[in-house]
Amino acid sequence: MASIRKRGQNSYLIVVSRGYDYEGNRLKAAQKTVHPPKDLTPGQCKKWLNEQAVLFEREVRHDPQPVNYAMTLAAYTEHWLRDIAPGKLAASTYSRDRQDIRRILPALGHYKLTDLRKETIRAFYEAMRSEPKLTDGQPLSERSVEGLHNTLCSILSGAVEEGYLTHNPAWRVYKPKGVRKERPVADEETVQKLIAALETQSMKYEVYFKLVLATGMRRGEACGLRWSDIDWRHRTIHVQRTVVKLSGQKIFTKEPKTASGNRRVYVSKEMCKLLKAWKQECVWQMEQAEGQTLTEEDYLFRQPSGDPMVPTTFTFRFKKILKENGLPQNLSVHSLRHTNASLLIAQGVDVRTVAGLLGHSQPSTTLDIYAHAFDKTKREAQEKLGKVMGL
Repeated sequence: MASIRKRGQNSYLIVVSRGYDYEGNRLKAAQKTVHPPKDLTPGQCKKWLNEQAVLFEREVRHDPQPVNYAMTLAAYTEHWLRDIAPGKLAASTYSRDRQDIRRILPALGHYKLTDLRKETIRAFYEAMRSEPKLTDGQPLSERSVEGLHNTLCSILSGAVEEGYLTHNPAWRVYKPKGVRKERPVADEETVQKLIAALETQSMKYEVYFKLVLATGMRRGEACGLRWSDIDWRHRTIHVQRTVVKLSGQKIFTKEPKTASGNRRVYVSKEMCKLLKAWKQECVWQMEQAEGQTLTEEDYLFRQPSGDPMVPTTFTFRFKKILKENGLPQNLSVHSLRHTNASLLIAQGVDVRTVAGLLGHSQPSTTLDIYAHAFDKTKREAQEKLGKVMGL
């Protein structure tokens, strides 16, 4: 089994054990240094490295896999969906990939895996940029095109690992077109107006949206909170599950994708008071409507059945609140998470701390998403330094 070790900024060492010789002496391990394409996301980089490790181990062991020159992308994708993806992907990712495949196969499915070329794949991405969305007929967003690329890379990586290909032709093909749109965030004035608007809502919605704004949780993470996750003494909340609702399926919870997603966030005394008031409200509601007693394992935001509330319920409510109060319509529940991060950065909080609070596995992810906010902070810091130095 190959191991992967990080060596430098963009350098990794792949090490493959070669076992022992006939006298029982350990053979020197085979090593290879690789450099991932610099434009890959952390997730894409991990996939790329795993793919390179499989290929190098195969080379070291002189065990080349026979290439099936007749296998088409459509035929392999059917096998991948049935036999590979269910054991590797989260249910939500699997569902999203199936949607992407509906766009990929009509254009590329007839190609043999070994006939796929970078030019063909690049032309497919370009064509997709003018494809209409099913919802409003507008062209697909760049984020959707990037999603198609990620799905295609996953499928072809599987083909490499199984020996149907000797390399993944989709790597180094996707290039974002145009300038990425900055994620919408609320400025301090808008935050104050939003908080005032939330205080006219029922306590459930007030608590939920204020909690997301105060902690930077994701929608599903807030829906997945149980009362037992709150440490009242230390004013911390343990984020350890998220709620997922897929079309046509029952609601379910799952653990965070990465270890960093399982984290503790901190809340103010005021937020703690609001949470305690909400708990008392929940106790009263359950006694009056259901004749039940609230337990520590109940969800903070629960349905009468005891299941957690669906994240999209809060999405629809938030849009209604924005419209009724004349607030920017480009904001969303997820914008509250971005607003939390931007406000932290504006206060001078370092990137590693912000990444930990948001549950990002790599500070580089935080830096990439909120580069504009850090640029502003760096500019302000430089201006302060200039005043001190008189320059």
